[in-house]
Amino acid sequence: MVIRRYNPIAMLSSSVFTPFPRQQFYRCPFPIFTQSLQPFPSLLSSTLPRHFTLSFYSNTAQTSTADTPDELHHQPSNSKQSPLKPGLYLVGTPIGNLEDITLRALRVLKSADVILSEDTRHSGKLLHYYNIKTPLLSYHKFNESQRAQVVLRKLQDGEIVALISDAGTPCISDPGMELAKLCADKNIPVVPIPGPSAVVTALSASGLPTNEFSFVGFLPKHNSSRKERLILSANESATQIFFIPPHKLSQFLEEAAAIFGSVSWLGR
Repeated sequence: MVIRRYNPIAMLSSSVFTPFPRQQFYRCPFPIFTQSLQPFPSLLSSTLPRHFTLSFYSNTAQTSTADTPDELHHQPSNSKQSPLKPGLYLVGTPIGNLEDITLRALRVLKSADVILSEDTRHSGKLLHYYNIKTPLLSYHKFNESQRAQVVLRKLQDGEIVALISDAGTPCISDPGMELAKLCADKNIPVVPIPGPSAVVTALSASGLPTNEFSFVGFLPKHNSSRKERLILSANESATQIFFIPPHKLSQFLEEAAAIFGSVSWLGR
C-alpha cells in the first residue's frame, strides 16, 4: 500500500499507519478518492476491486531556488482592461505553490477595497509575496454569520470585495457559500475568478476515471452519521472524493476498510 505526497514521498504499510507531522502539510484537507468500490458485505454479495487514491499537498510554498523574477510581481498595463465593477469576487488561491495564481486573480486582489480571508496571517504571506496592499478582513466559519451584514453593507455601498480561502476555490467546503447566496438574493453581482482547486487538481492526476465522479466533501463528525455516509458510498461505482483532515486520516482509513472490504491502494 503506497501513498505518495506531492513533495516529498511518504509511504504507508498495509497494516501500520505511519503518522505524518501536521506541520508538513498545507492548510487544506487531503482529497481522498475512491473508485470501483467493493460493496458493504451486508448489502451486496459481489466482490468488485476497490481502489483509494490519497492526494497530499506540501505546506511549503514551492518556488524556484532563484530569486523570484520581477515578471511575477509586475502586472502588464492594458488600457483596454475595464475597471472592476462593484461586487463580490470569489478568487481562487494557490494550494501549495504561490506561483499557481492567475494574473486576473492578482488584478482583482490589488483592485479590491477589502479582501475577506479565512486566516489573515496565512493569506498575508500570499499578499506580501505579490506586494499587494489591500486590507484583509477575517471571514471564517466562526464569524461569517456576524460578518455577513457588515460585508453586505460594503457591497451595497459600491465596494469591491474579494473573498479567498486559505487555499483553493472559496465556497467549496470553505466559508462563503452563505454570503454568495445572500448576494444573489440581493441582486449583488457575484463574480467567480477561476483558479486552483484541490478537488480537480488531485482528480486530474489520480489515474482514476474522471468522466463521472461525486464530491462528498467532509464527513460527519459523529460516528454513527459518518458510518451511515460511508455505507452509502460503498454502493457507488463512480469515483468519489472525500475531504479528510490530516489528524483524521488513520481513522478514516480504518473505518473505510471495515465498511468497503478488501482495499488496494494507489497514490498520487
